[in-house]
Amino acid sequence: MPRALLIDDDRNIVRTLAIYLEEKGFTVSAAGSAQEGLLRFSEHRPELVLLDLRLPDRNGLEVLQRIVASGIPTQVIVITAYAAVETAVSAVKMGAFDYLPKPFVPGQLDLLLEKIANMQALKSEVARLRGIFQEGDLLTRNRRMHKLLEMARQAAASSAIVLICGESGTGKGLLARLLHRWSQRAGGPFVTVDCAGLHENLLESDLFGHVRGAFTGALRDKVGKLSMAEKGSIFLDEVSEIPLPVQGKLLRFLQQREYERLGDAQTLTVDTRVIAATNRDLEELVRDGIFRQDLYFRLRVVELHLPPLRERPEDIPLLVEHYLRHFALLNSKPVKEIEEEALRLLQDYPWPGNVRELVNVLERAVILSSQAKLGVGDLPSQIIRFEKHQDRQARLISLAEVERRHIEEVMLHTSSLEEAARVLGINLTTLWRKRKQYRLD
Repeated sequence: MPRALLIDDDRNIVRTLAIYLEEKGFTVSAAGSAQEGLLRFSEHRPELVLLDLRLPDRNGLEVLQRIVASGIPTQVIVITAYAAVETAVSAVKMGAFDYLPKPFVPGQLDLLLEKIANMQALKSEVARLRGIFQEGDLLTRNRRMHKLLEMARQAAASSAIVLICGESGTGKGLLARLLHRWSQRAGGPFVTVDCAGLHENLLESDLFGHVRGAFTGALRDKVGKLSMAEKGSIFLDEVSEIPLPVQGKLLRFLQQREYERLGDAQTLTVDTRVIAATNRDLEELVRDGIFRQDLYFRLRVVELHLPPLRERPEDIPLLVEHYLRHFALLNSKPVKEIEEEALRLLQDYPWPGNVRELVNVLERAVILSSQAKLGVGDLPSQIIRFEKHQDRQARLISLAEVERRHIEEVMLHTSSLEEAARVLGINLTTLWRKRKQYRLD
């Protein structure tokens, strides 16, 4: 169900719009100030925002700028009783979809919603014809990614725990949000827990909550993020970093859906979907005694492996085009395209930091460029100086890795496991064993 956010301090307008949009199938939330609106926007990530330009605490154009800068895919319709051509032009230039002056009739909003639907349908059709998947900042034409996303969509429709694996910067958080958006819990909250960023006691408190006096500094009761994720999804980012004592409590929750806050004997329950992510090999951590085997088995009901950017070079031009447009708009820069030589350098670079590193490079390049076309001179020195042979030695791989990649490639280009086994010249039993060995889905 699509989500809409109304940011307007006129309660009558909000009430009327809420009823209208709910009849159109939207889940509606509302805010009466800029501060509250930005908070709700970050929490709910709505597909549609109706934004009043006159708010009690801030100019609506500032709110629009923050929404555009967030990178969250949404369409903003600016509404105001103070209609002016200059304001309308400014809002659209900043990224608003369109402008609606007060007072307006339902037919005017109907027309804008129809335009948004037509535009999105056209974009989807163009992307489909080009073999491109795009939803928000996640876009790809890579076959392996397409297959992974098909599996993710199937998993999203279930209540199963999903474990997302992949190197840092590959987009595990983006995929987690897609799983939530594609699920029946899309209307509920999406809550993230940074398992690597907190000390053991703080992580336990952040996840489960605590009562006043539970430990030094616990001056008041705190609601844990598990409770905050009621009827929604909780994303355990870098789950491999959870200390062993907390792992036991998490396992109990996953098995029984029960937990206690720190310092509280009362047992609580919560209805939430668990999505976890890691950039480390959990099987290796289990062997080293760092991660509980029973927790690992409980987490990997559905396991999705995001490939690194160096294994999907065909996606680099797509990502470059997308983020150039985004950062040019965000920073009011004239950059519209990239020189062929500069793009070649980006495609040759191995991207150890994956998509996150590419995004940072593009943001820097757009900010520092004053031309309409991004050139080689706008790129960081390590990319300009890099030559393919520099990492040739580092990228020598084992025979087992060659076999894994070949089996994966054959499976991507065949329609069934029987056909894949026939092409590989092995029987189905051997193929099953190889798939299990290399964790190929």
